[in-house]
Amino acid sequence: MFAILLIVSMFSQGLTIVSYGNNFITAFPENIAYFYPNTSSSLRVTALLDGTSVDIFYNGDKTPTKTISNMQKGQTAVVVFPKSAEVYQLDYSTKSIRITSNKYIAVHSLTNTISTLNEKSYQTNVVQPNENLDTHYLIPSLNYTNLVTTFGLSQSAFWSKRYGLFKLVIINAEDTENSITIVKNILGSIQLVKFTIPSYQLIQLQADDSMMMVNSSHKIAVLLTHPCLDNTDCTCSMIVNQILPVRFQGQNFVVPSIPDINQRQLVMTSNDKTSSLSQNSNQLTPSSSGFLSLSDLNNQFVTASSSVSLKLIISGNFIELIPENMFSACYLLQHYSTSRKALVIAKTNEKAQVQAGSNPITGTGWTLIPNSVYSSTEVTLTDQTTIIWHPSSKIAVYILDAFWTGPAIPINDNPDPNGCTTPGDFVVGNQPLKWTESLDYCTNHYNEFACPTDEDLQMDLANSVDTTDAEGWIGLRRSLMTTAWYWQTSTTSASSPPVNYVYWANGQPQNNTMGFCASLSLDGKDDFKWKSASCCEKKLPVCYKRPIIFVPIFPLMET
Repeated sequence: MFAILLIVSMFSQGLTIVSYGNNFITAFPENIAYFYPNTSSSLRVTALLDGTSVDIFYNGDKTPTKTISNMQKGQTAVVVFPKSAEVYQLDYSTKSIRITSNKYIAVHSLTNTISTLNEKSYQTNVVQPNENLDTHYLIPSLNYTNLVTTFGLSQSAFWSKRYGLFKLVIINAEDTENSITIVKNILGSIQLVKFTIPSYQLIQLQADDSMMMVNSSHKIAVLLTHPCLDNTDCTCSMIVNQILPVRFQGQNFVVPSIPDINQRQLVMTSNDKTSSLSQNSNQLTPSSSGFLSLSDLNNQFVTASSSVSLKLIISGNFIELIPENMFSACYLLQHYSTSRKALVIAKTNEKAQVQAGSNPITGTGWTLIPNSVYSSTEVTLTDQTTIIWHPSSKIAVYILDAFWTGPAIPINDNPDPNGCTTPGDFVVGNQPLKWTESLDYCTNHYNEFACPTDEDLQMDLANSVDTTDAEGWIGLRRSLMTTAWYWQTSTTSASSPPVNYVYWANGQPQNNTMGFCASLSLDGKDDFKWKSASCCEKKLPVCYKRPIIFVPIFPLMET
């Protein structure tokens, strides 16, 4: 029965190094579900920090359709949408859904149908933050007719006419007109299809095996979807996959062993047309439909000759595989049924340290993965929302739910011995102060002065603060003795990180004796650039709260 139920999420979750952010855009693809007209579409929004406020914009509205205020760290809100939110026409549409927040969140999407016979059809995926979107995507060149035959389903003429079409949903993630180019290979001839999408709108197209890639002038989200796969038990299963940009690829993969599965095939996409995949030094040969078969159903370590993305097809389930270079330290798991399990892959010599929530994983049997440094285990979980993490090593985690399976949500890339930590939080004081007063204020009220010592931290700061026309102090100043710039995080810091990264505005820093401290613009229009200023000027202090332990809160909020 497990194998049959897995059909409902063939195109499962996406993955990245982290899947949290402040800005998201998505859509609910059409769920025909002709046996079950009562469909429900919803988002699960999980706050990673206290004091999180979320705005949700729907159907092209310029003002929020829904606002969630003052969420606590670890709290999840369920936002329900009407059936009219589904994207069902092949054409342009305003039915995109934007989610913005003042602090970091993770977003999960769900569409389900429930009949009077208590038969269920689920579609779920992790909504990727805009930071993970890009302008170049590869489309799997699949023979969709052959793909359906791998599910063991009957295919009638009625099915092929009404339900035989996969669809591609392209969503403009930015507030500007976006130029789109679809590259097709039709009988060996390369053809380009070009069009534009207005800001925050989308277009839905028929997908076929001629599509090779999608390029755009600005960031887009791309969904590959099917509205209804007709099952042998008279159910109708919707499927969806948020395709990841080309930059999220790898070469080494652990192909997980999913319980009660007796057939497995792989689909590989790559910019390198000569890419090949090998298992135990034996090259895997693709079939005429492009699938790569694995004869051994146990966990297997496979290697690609160049960077690729790899998807696993098992009994109607299409699972994005986590490449070794994208293993993370902490994962958030959202379950939708009472069958709550996870598959964990960890280094063999460090597997005993894997934690589920606040407790180590005990009493489970680990299986050594041949020709690798990894082992895997299946874990039974009690909570609907939980975390699995490792204090000193990176791991991979897949959710095994009765209705779907796929990678869990990575929320922390770096291991921390203290637990599953949330990202640090930048806070701007509301009273202008001198530089030294700002240093005292940040040390006493938070943890330390804000010190964006690299590009990632500068981006985090820009995404965390509310834009105003004010300026704020950061923990960068000149030495009175040498005039060299140095970082000072707190009043007690004896050493400081080297100044290897700067983000000065044009003409800055000024070379004069008055500009011994650094400030930044808090206005996004000025791109949060830095400038030198007199330390006696009064500006808003920009502080930093260090990462804290993340623990999910129960129950879920309904909104």
